[in-house]
Amino acid sequence: MELRSLLLAAAFVGLAATAQAEPVVMAIGTDAAFAPFYLAQQRGIFKKHGLEVEFLKFSNGGEAVDSVIAGQANLAGAAEQTTMIRMARGADLRPTTIYEESGSYLKLAVKPGITDPKQIKSFGVVKGSVSEYSTSLTMTKYGLDPSAMKIVPAGPPELPALLARGDVDAFFVWEPWPGLAVKQGAKTLLTSGDVGYAYTMWLTASGAWFDGHKEAAKNAVAALAEVNAQIAADPDKAAAEFQTITKLPAADTIGFLKSTNWAVRPFTETDHAGFDKIVEFLVSQKIVNAKPDFRTAMTKGKVN
Repeated sequence: MELRSLLLAAAFVGLAATAQAEPVVMAIGTDAAFAPFYLAQQRGIFKKHGLEVEFLKFSNGGEAVDSVIAGQANLAGAAEQTTMIRMARGADLRPTTIYEESGSYLKLAVKPGITDPKQIKSFGVVKGSVSEYSTSLTMTKYGLDPSAMKIVPAGPPELPALLARGDVDAFFVWEPWPGLAVKQGAKTLLTSGDVGYAYTMWLTASGAWFDGHKEAAKNAVAALAEVNAQIAADPDKAAAEFQTITKLPAADTIGFLKSTNWAVRPFTETDHAGFDKIVEFLVSQKIVNAKPDFRTAMTKGKVN
């Protein structure tokens, strides 16, 4: 009986270890907006919080969220608009926290010769993203007629080339693409903050995964909070380490790291009011047909 008990105890320990080692798959992009994920993995912070993390890497947050919806990943980092579009289309998503926000990361890059946004006749746009929203705010602020504007849908990596060839006059998107355009002779005129928008990045889980893994989601938020505090305390070190991991130039990253608010925090009523404006834009542009119930989803996704 004693041997049997020992064998059963060993089996239970083995099962517990297997369950504890179940990987958490995180869908992320490859630009500096996702630096906390790379650094938390590199510095062992996810492991410190009891998580074995695997990454799925995509060119933008929309693809990351889509992978969560498809069941390929458990958690994704993406901007609020990107996530709400998919919620409006019926996806069961649980936003857990804001892990980053900035009014300067998205920039309006323009071709040589343009000195005023009112001169713009065509935009390159990443459809269904904060690029499209910032472009709309720019047209509103500067009195540009959307019906007279040429809009060229494109992926982020394609935008600098479109601008260099003269296929578009401008594009509004996140780094590093404006910075790359500047290296090719373009210049930046505005940030999203100049047109009234500061984006927020959300850590979002699939509903099916979250309901059975609330502790893992809570630990992921705690890990991001820890690494974000480190980024805020020493952005130069973070930029150098991020370059080592991703090969993206530290010079293209350091300004962003220093100008971004890295506080990990819950959603507030002030946030909700801003999100309501984004929802109104999405509906008015027929990007979605229904308003997403993001407040209920956020309540269900609370980890504290």
